[in-house]
Amino acid sequence: MSEWFKTWFGSDEYLNVYQHRNNEDAGKLIQLIISETKLLKGSSVLDAACGAGRHAFNLQSAGCHVTGFDLSKTLLKIAMRNAGAKNLSRNFFCADLRNVFLKKQYDLVVNLFTSFGYFENDAENFLFPKSALQFLKNEGYYILDFLNASYVIKNLIPESVREFDSKKIIEKRKISNGRVEKEIIIENKNGTERFLESVRLYPKDEIVRGFENLGYRTENIFGDYSGSVYDENDSERLIIFFKK
Repeated sequence: MSEWFKTWFGSDEYLNVYQHRNNEDAGKLIQLIISETKLLKGSSVLDAACGAGRHAFNLQSAGCHVTGFDLSKTLLKIAMRNAGAKNLSRNFFCADLRNVFLKKQYDLVVNLFTSFGYFENDAENFLFPKSALQFLKNEGYYILDFLNASYVIKNLIPESVREFDSKKIIEKRKISNGRVEKEIIIENKNGTERFLESVRLYPKDEIVRGFENLGYRTENIFGDYSGSVYDENDSERLIIFFKK
């Protein structure tokens, strides 16, 4: 399997496809995290695979000291630019989830918006949670915001089409070899571009077992950004609060 995330997250089109993931969603999730973890102002937070920084900015606005990293230099440039416009800290760096080594310890590590399950095997997918134990303070939290595999399988939309800014965005989805795969086709006057997404469909119990085998404790599980109780059949998200 190709490392699709390097091409797709480095594309200028990524944020166009996910423009509907707005700041309101990010704000709800950060408020849920702060409420459940009793996170104090001045706490140190690591935002893993931070993208363009929408969660990092909400955490900063809540008074946290946030460091964010991402593999995509394209998204990091946007994060840096937006941070400057908002007069927020531009504490971002470029790194691969599989190769992050930090000396500082954090009160909270967040791994949000399905930035998990990208890689070919379990060993690679659980590398970052394993590494995070070294730079997470004792009693610190690790928050994973992931898709709910059961919901995705039951509600998969094979194809959708929409128009945006004189572009036609076609998204084709399928389940294959335990992964949800999406082909993104973007048509405009200059031609056609194609991208791929592929995420391992980890069920809840497998994720929990994987984290607990590393040494985490499972504290709570929610099914959406408003903090609804997780339901395997009906919840759109799987948001797990782990503690070191």
